Amino acid sequence: MRTWTRSLAIAVGISLLPGCYGIRVTVTGPPRPAYKSIAKPNFYGDDLGLEGLRAAAEASKRYYASLARSAYFSLDRDTYSSDQLSRSVDHFLRIIDETPARRIDQRLARECKSYRPRRDRAHFTAYFEPVLKARLERDERYRYPLYRRPDELTMVQLNRFFPEDRREIHGAVRNGELFPYLTREEIDGKGLLRNRGLELAWVEDPVALFFLHIQGSGRLELLGGGGMRVNFAGSNGLPYASVARYMIDNGIVGSGSNAAILEFLAENPDRRDELLFRNHRYIFFRSVTLADHEGPIGSLGLPLVAGRSLATDQRYVPPGALMYIKTRRPEVDSEGRIRGWQNLGRFAFSHDTGAAIRGPGRGDIFWGAGERAGTTAGYLNERGDMTILVCGVEPLPSARTANMGSAYARVPWNGVLSVAAMQ
Repeated sequence: MRTWTRSLAIAVGISLLPGCYGIRVTVTGPPRPAYKSIAKPNFYGDDLGLEGLRAAAEASKRYYASLARSAYFSLDRDTYSSDQLSRSVDHFLRIIDETPARRIDQRLARECKSYRPRRDRAHFTAYFEPVLKARLERDERYRYPLYRRPDELTMVQLNRFFPEDRREIHGAVRNGELFPYLTREEIDGKGLLRNRGLELAWVEDPVALFFLHIQGSGRLELLGGGGMRVNFAGSNGLPYASVARYMIDNGIVGSGSNAAILEFLAENPDRRDELLFRNHRYIFFRSVTLADHEGPIGSLGLPLVAGRSLATDQRYVPPGALMYIKTRRPEVDSEGRIRGWQNLGRFAFSHDTGAAIRGPGRGDIFWGAGERAGTTAGYLNERGDMTILVCGVEPLPSARTANMGSAYARVPWNGVLSVAAMQ
C-alpha cells in the first residue's frame, strides 16, 4: 500500500527578530486504497460447473446474516455495508439465472462495480483437505498426535485495548505475565504436551501431519471403521515460516511443490525434524460434525466449497465478497506428474484466511479433499488477475460514511470494520 506525502515549506519572516529560519512542515495524507475501481473488467467465462457456485454464494449470504450488527467494508474510496454485500450476491445470482451465457459478461460489466489491486498482479496458490489414516489409541506405528487446544493457551485481542490495533497475541500466563507459547520443536520434538489427555487421535506419518497443520483441517480414516473430521481450533500464535521457501532458497529442492518436498524428506529422514521445526507455528484441532459432501470449516464458520472458496487477506478483501479470478491450473496425470496447464477463469468467494495469505492480491484456492486434490494444489503457484465485484448496489453516500464516527476514521487500512471496532 503506497502512502502519498505532501511537504509544505512555510517561511516565517518576522522583521523584528533577526536570524529567523523557514519551518518545514510535513503533512501526511491518508494511504492510497489498496484496490482501484476499474471501468471495463474482462470476464472469460467460468471453467467450473455452476452447481458449486450457488452453494458458495449461499455460504456468503449465511455469513452476512449471522452478523449481530452491520459491518462496513471499503474498496477504493467506496464503502459498503454487510447488508449491501448480501444483496449484491442476490443480484449476481439473478444475473446468472436469468441471462444467456453469451450475455452474462455484458450484464456483469454494466450492473456491477469492479475493483482490482492497485499495484501488482494477483498471486494464487491452492490448498486442500488431507485424508490421513489414524487411530484413537497410540501404538508403535501410530505415535504422532493431533492435539486439542490446551486450556492455558491464552489469546489477547489488542483492539479491546487499542482500537486501531487488530493484532492478536497468543501465549500462556505465568506469574501474572503473558509469555510466548511452546514452539513446534518443544511440542513435537521435546514432547512438552504429552500425557495431558490432549490427543484427539494418532497418525503414523509426521510429514503428513505437518501438511495437515499447514492446511488447517482434514479427514481421519480411523482404523477399525469410522472417521473423524478435524478443524482448526487455534494456534500457538508464533510466526509462520515457509519450509518450502527455505528449501528452495538453500538449494535443497528445485521447486516448492508438495511432491518435491515429500520426496526429499522420504529420502532424507535424518533431516526431517531440522526442516519441519523451522516453522515454529503450531496448529491445534477440534473434532467437527460435517456431511461427507461438505468441505472443511473456513474462517467464516461455514463449510468451504471446492474450487469456489478462496482464502484471502481480509484486511483488504471483504469476507464473503464475490470475486472473479483468472490464472492457470496444472493438469496432473495418475502418477502425480504435470502433463500441461489449462486456463482458469471462474467466480469465487472470500471464505477463508490464513497466516501465510498476505496482501491485497493474494489468493489461496480451496481445491478439495484427498491425495489428488493435494497433488494438484501443491503445484499451483501462479500469477493472475483478481477482481472483486459488487453488483446491483451503490456505495454508501460520502456524507453518511463521514457520520459513522471516529472509530471508522481511525482504521488504518482498507479492510473490514469489525463489530468490535464500531463499538
